[in-house]
Amino acid sequence: MDIKCIAFDLDGTLLTSDKTIDERTKDSIQRAMKQGIHIIIASGRDKNGCKFVYEPLGLENGNHFLALVNGQIIYDFKNREYDLDNVLTEEDGLKIQKICKQFDIEGIFQCGYDFYSYVSTYNRMKKRIKSFLFKEPEDYGLKAGMEQRNFINLPYEPIKLTKDINKVIMVHSKSFFEKNLDKLKEALKDYDVLLIGPQWLEIMPKNVNKASAIKKITEKLNLNMDQVMAFGDAQNDIEMLKQVKIGVAMENAMDEVKKVSDLVTKSNDENGIGIVIDALLEGTLSI
Repeated sequence: MDIKCIAFDLDGTLLTSDKTIDERTKDSIQRAMKQGIHIIIASGRDKNGCKFVYEPLGLENGNHFLALVNGQIIYDFKNREYDLDNVLTEEDGLKIQKICKQFDIEGIFQCGYDFYSYVSTYNRMKKRIKSFLFKEPEDYGLKAGMEQRNFINLPYEPIKLTKDINKVIMVHSKSFFEKNLDKLKEALKDYDVLLIGPQWLEIMPKNVNKASAIKKITEKLNLNMDQVMAFGDAQNDIEMLKQVKIGVAMENAMDEVKKVSDLVTKSNDENGIGIVIDALLEGTLSI
């Protein structure tokens, strides 16, 4: 198979449950790199949130890429340059705040390294108590990994955010999303709405996704999507897995992700990625 580029989601895919890379997986990726295959980390995270992954893999030393914030931002290691796609506007921010109030849900507006939390006083207090009882950070760990990251509480009134909004995160319980996801998607029909985990929803500008970022990267490399393999587990991976030549879902992936994939490998805790890459390099991979 003429695969020249491999893309990986991070959480639930390349990263194990304890947020590390299996050494077997790391070895397989580095063998692929030695054979001239380009690597893309395709994540909802920002660049600094991926640093603990790309540094050990050695991506800075080759012609490799990051597709950040669900594909909104591309970082090119070889040329040390960024490419930014569409963002959410001030008006989008105000619309989404209204929907947060309508559904009584917390909205976190990501503007670069600033995360603005928009939630009622009552729910903020509930979150504080839960954080104290279960020793979980009130910022959901969004400040982790970089001193310049800020988590800022907004007043519960219409706030016009004058910075570009990269995405909006909605946080609530698993049972809430099971009951209200379809209603939320209808209310947010002007945007791409992606369930990343059972308690975590992300809102992106329409048609800005990991697939659109990978397509730009392949054009830059004089390749096409038929020369790409990708791995994922959640709704923000679906377009990527559908549009590449070989889309691989992890065993722990959401059912809708498995349905659109060409094959399903073992879980993120069982070297699922390494198994597929080894078969690809050995010429024994069958679809």
